[in-house]
Amino acid sequence: MSAFPKYVRVFQLGVQSSLEYRLDFLFSLISAFFPILIQYYIWSAVYGRSDSSEFFGYTYGQMILYTITAAIVTKIVTTDIGQNVATEIKDGGLNKYLIQPVSFFALKLFTMLGQKIFYFSVMLCILLFTLVYLTGTYEIRIPLMHILLFMVSMVMSLLLNFLISYTLAAVAFILSEISYFFEMTGLFVIILSGGVFPIEVFGKTVNTILDYLPFKYTIHFPANVINGRLSMDEAVQGIGMQFFWMIALVVLSRLVWRAGMKKYLGLGG
Repeated sequence: MSAFPKYVRVFQLGVQSSLEYRLDFLFSLISAFFPILIQYYIWSAVYGRSDSSEFFGYTYGQMILYTITAAIVTKIVTTDIGQNVATEIKDGGLNKYLIQPVSFFALKLFTMLGQKIFYFSVMLCILLFTLVYLTGTYEIRIPLMHILLFMVSMVMSLLLNFLISYTLAAVAFILSEISYFFEMTGLFVIILSGGVFPIEVFGKTVNTILDYLPFKYTIHFPANVINGRLSMDEAVQGIGMQFFWMIALVVLSRLVWRAGMKKYLGLGG
């Protein structure tokens, strides 16, 4: 019997879970507003006190649009799945999944998708309404095709960030303390992804390195697809890189999890 109906049910439970915590969703919206406001005043001061019309290749309008878009994209793609999975490994909660005729990876993926679908839809609507206002205010023109590519890149970003988190969760097989690890790596990944500020501030050398790593394709890339800084060819190429890293991380996650399971004692649970 196919396991797919089970995954659909897991997805539905994830949706129900997200709807039960509407107050958390509201607080999450509010928490996204303050970083945007702070950066808005910072960049307004930087551009206002300089004779240059561009910083790090961004006009003032593009920088404001990037700041808002990156903050919203960060909220959409960020997931605590890595820490949750790592906790199940440490406390033996993984045991109950090992005896079931289903894929642990697929269960966590469909759970995450179910939990994110409502949040994803609402945040995208907020972002698109914001874009309509900002593009008129700062006279930035975004072709319809770029909006469609942005939607595709956002789905890919969500999946890519899940794969990064799931792969990192395997560290729980070898570390005795994982909470600090995920706090540090979480912040580190967001910074390298462009969630705090554009990665161009790191300089050309670091940017060249980040071009070949998956992080920038979770936040920095989709934010730049929608703010008009990328050509059509660059946007399509970036989506190709997202797809490449998704395949690479699926393979890598299988390898590290296979190695980790050899060390797994299954204590607790």
